[in-house]
Amino acid sequence: MGTKLASKFALKNMKANKIFVIPFILSSSIMIALFNIMICLSQNEYVKTRHQSLPILMNFGVVIIGIFSFIFILYANRFLVKRRNKEFALYAILGLEKKHIRKIIFIEQTIIFVITTLISIIGGFVLGKFMFLMVNKLIDSGSAKLSNYPFSTYGLVITLVYILLIFIVVYLLNIKNISKSSPMELLSKQYKGDTEPKSKLLLTIVGLALLAGGYFLALYTEGTLKSLGIFFVASLLVIFATYFLFISFSIVVLKIMKKNKKNYYKDKNFISISGMMYRMKGNALGLASIAVLCTGVIITLSATLTIYKNMDSIIYTTMNREYTMEPYKGATVYDSKEDVANKVAKSEKIVKENLEKDEKVSKIYSKEEMMTFVYKDGDSVVSTDSTSSEGKLSCYIIVSTLDSYNQEMGQNIKLRDNQVLIAANNKNMIKGMGRINLMGKAYDMEVKDMDIPGNIAVESYKIIVPSYEQLVEMANFYKVKDIDTGKWNPSQINLYTAWNVENSSKDYFKNLEKNIPNKEVFVKSQADLAQFIYQLNGGFLFLGIMIGLIFLIGTILITYYKQVSEGYEDRKQYQIMKKVGLPDKLIKKTAETQIVWMFFIPLIVALIHSLVASKIVYQLLGLFGVYGYYKYGINIALVIGLFAVIYLLIFKITSNIYYKIVK
Repeated sequence: MGTKLASKFALKNMKANKIFVIPFILSSSIMIALFNIMICLSQNEYVKTRHQSLPILMNFGVVIIGIFSFIFILYANRFLVKRRNKEFALYAILGLEKKHIRKIIFIEQTIIFVITTLISIIGGFVLGKFMFLMVNKLIDSGSAKLSNYPFSTYGLVITLVYILLIFIVVYLLNIKNISKSSPMELLSKQYKGDTEPKSKLLLTIVGLALLAGGYFLALYTEGTLKSLGIFFVASLLVIFATYFLFISFSIVVLKIMKKNKKNYYKDKNFISISGMMYRMKGNALGLASIAVLCTGVIITLSATLTIYKNMDSIIYTTMNREYTMEPYKGATVYDSKEDVANKVAKSEKIVKENLEKDEKVSKIYSKEEMMTFVYKDGDSVVSTDSTSSEGKLSCYIIVSTLDSYNQEMGQNIKLRDNQVLIAANNKNMIKGMGRINLMGKAYDMEVKDMDIPGNIAVESYKIIVPSYEQLVEMANFYKVKDIDTGKWNPSQINLYTAWNVENSSKDYFKNLEKNIPNKEVFVKSQADLAQFIYQLNGGFLFLGIMIGLIFLIGTILITYYKQVSEGYEDRKQYQIMKKVGLPDKLIKKTAETQIVWMFFIPLIVALIHSLVASKIVYQLLGLFGVYGYYKYGINIALVIGLFAVIYLLIFKITSNIYYKIVK
């Protein structure tokens, strides 16, 4: 067969199968365009020079989007091939050799992937400019211009290599499908799955056990650090359980319903239950994939949205004044109160000596503070050098003096010698506690609403002790291990001076850094901290949006092909039902019932998965300074509501296509 004739066959086939080919091209183009955008952003000079942390996130996004796009494109191709088995069989019956069929497939795929390449590269560049401005908006960088996002040759080359890889894999899978099959086998493949599905009790039991294990880990794991390791284990257990239960448990339930003869042999139930069994057998993997993807969309977007909305809180709790100053050498347990006062006075003197013109210092305070790693064991806070971590919660304590707290907050609180003020970034840490055991002594505690730095990624206590002497005592008791020597040393006491400047000039911070004598102290600005936080968390939100988009496209793609494939398969079944005399009204009603259940079961499963996962996800958000389930709860409810609306639109569109095919 010549190339010209093969090309005619290929074009004719593409036209005949346009209901499958066009969505494949569009969805593949969008996913590859997003892949191209992530590569271009990771290599963009403007991004690399101004936002040092962003390229790392973008490179991570390239890997994630590349993997999932690859999987979804192969999955969509599987639907295309299954639908065309009859066509390939007829070619063989009419006398075409397999090498001729391979040639036709090669030309078809070449045309498809050339179109996909053009759309993804051009669309990626155009959409990339919008995404470039979007990511700079998210990270609060308003100076970016469209000209800062030039066409990337590197992005083009990597994208072309990626497309070529997909093309080769898809082509090899397609020719493998026809190379080892006879025409009769190809014909039977299109209608494979017509026998009644069998109950798989063992698979059901395994699925339920995995689901119970995953849910147990998600609901009963406590602590941010523990949640970090357990989350991926729980996710894998639930993903495998979802696939196993869609394959087996759904059939078991339907067969139990079938055994209820009184209910089963009613006309509507007979058709619905029988139809659902065959549908679940043929579509279990697709439905499970939709459920997993929907869960991924909800969790990814709700988590990243929560992180982004919490940025201002992280900035303020980490640094509640415009500037802070800290000596390179903090206090030690051997420093007297007078030594500390002298160091603080020196820092405050530097602050006041570097004012110009109308600049004025306001809300200045200095504090002594110790931060160290400990274990929480019931109501006791124990040192890490005296016990193992087994059965205990790993956390930090941030300890400061009452004088420092009163100066910082502008208050005049008084404490007894055996009393402390206390707060925790995780409210469960102080729930039900009447007293706290510190250094082996019981202290009365007054719970106070105090800010704990949002950049601390694990559970932490903030404790205010009555005197500097007690702070030194705690530093001596709660020791830290020197990594180099292996010795246990007293905890470091840090000295901070923080202040605001009214009517500050543009170059105030630069001049301050320049005028520090002998570099005895280092200074930080709230503006620099805000820039870093916005870069990191804005980047996470952008990455979450991109991954959410990929999951959403995958959901739409799988749903569309499932509905179209079912439409063609069901058309034959409905013709048979009409021929045996079933009324149109009954056929339509049972079909609608089955379609609704098949469509909404994955959504219901995804909602249950998401709500169960919300506890462990909320704990993981502690890594980004998010504490308080209410903050996350609002965002997950918002995302679920929005996603449900989108899912309903997908249902409306795809079900209309299904009914048109059946009719």
